[in-house]
Amino acid sequence: MKKILLLLLFTTSIYGQIFEVNSDEELCGQIQLAMEYIKADKELKTRNFRFDSKIGNGWNYGMYFSTEYVAYQLDIEKEKVFEFDKTKTYPISKKLENTKREIKDLKLDCVNKKRKPNVEFSKLDKDNLLIDITTNRVGKEGSNGTAYLFFFENGEILKVYKEYWIE
Repeated sequence: MKKILLLLLFTTSIYGQIFEVNSDEELCGQIQLAMEYIKADKELKTRNFRFDSKIGNGWNYGMYFSTEYVAYQLDIEKEKVFEFDKTKTYPISKKLENTKREIKDLKLDCVNKKRKPNVEFSKLDKDNLLIDITTNRVGKEGSNGTAYLFFFENGEILKVYKEYWIE
């Protein structure tokens, strides 16, 4: 039994979930495609991107994009998630709800840690990437920004969802 538990612990990926891990090349490709998309977004209020060299294990998916993530996983429209079979939507929603915030270091050539970063990454599965960009900081009291959830297929962006946030 101890051997099985140890095996499970060692097979958990760097991102905190059990799934197929992106290679460094794949992850860099996803980050570069996503940043090209973000740089083309005329509504974004910042063009100064300072990357954090860490990646989360799915945090903020549940806060910003739970409906979108569930819809994508079930290949349905996000407007139909609440009408869909609960036995299929509930396990995915529960996975998002139970995700504990864990952050791991990235050792990628395409992401160099900058002082006072405003761009954070989070990844729940191999085919998606959440990028959270802080656009304004108001001292220690709060900040606001934009979060993007990208879904990839065969090295290309398939879907993008965008949410504004304030804290």
